[in-house]
Amino acid sequence: MERYNEFEEMKAQLALLNKKLEQETIVNERLIRRSMKEKASSLRRKAIIESVVSLIGIPYFIWVMPNLVGLSTGFCLFVCCMLALAIGYNYYIHSHFRPDEFVYGDLIKARKDTLMLKRFYSNWLKFIGIPFIIVFIGWFAYEVSQHFQGEELQSILGGMTIGLVLGVIIGSYQYLKTQRMADDILTQIEELSED
Repeated sequence: MERYNEFEEMKAQLALLNKKLEQETIVNERLIRRSMKEKASSLRRKAIIESVVSLIGIPYFIWVMPNLVGLSTGFCLFVCCMLALAIGYNYYIHSHFRPDEFVYGDLIKARKDTLMLKRFYSNWLKFIGIPFIIVFIGWFAYEVSQHFQGEELQSILGGMTIGLVLGVIIGSYQYLKTQRMADDILTQIEELSED
């Protein structure tokens, strides 16, 4: 009889332990999902900031640059079209990438959306961003050389070079940060899928 009581007590303790482990797993899953949502929200905020900066750049290239530097209408329209394309592309990417889905949604869809986001950013850089920068640099240098000579031209081209180097550093950092955050989200999805 005593062994039976010990067995029942052990059984009750095991059931209590299983219940605590199950609750801990649920809490752990909620924390991971909340972390994924914060990262996804951060990516979305970054995209909004990029879009706002691009939106500010459009009137700048329509009214300020032609009058201040004397850039051609064709060049300014080219830059404005690229900025508008960047805004549209950002909207398209992030219209599929919803942070709330990481808390309440399906992990398979969240994984698919995150992989799509990574691919879209990579494709933008390879097929649009880098070619745009190359054309922009060449065209801008040509435009400036048509209106300025001597020391003024050297100053502007020097400033352009500094701006280019800073832009490449900042752009590379932002791109790598975005890819790292997406990788972190994918790792967390894998952890939740294993459980």
